[in-house]
Amino acid sequence: MKYDYWLYCITMSDTGYGAVNAKGQIVIPAEIRNRFDIRQGTKIAFIEEQGRLLIQPVTDAFIRSMRGILEGRMPPKLDRDPDREL
Repeated sequence: MKYDYWLYCITMSDTGYGAVNAKGQIVIPAEIRNRFDIRQGTKIAFIEEQGRLLIQPVTDAFIRSMRGILEGRMPPKLDRDPDREL
């Protein structure tokens, strides 16, 4: 699936540690910033999944990887109530 990019499974050898400062800011180790092309100003998505926190950089590569993930998954069209006519 195309969204596997952000479901990166971290093994112990890939784990880096950072710290949260008094202002709630997170320091991401340089090795991880370089690997994921995280630069000053890069938007970060915080995703809670099954009791874990995933941190996903919202880069151009990530956005491109998301193209088409909803293809074929659109809900059926719903009938409008008569009072909702345009």
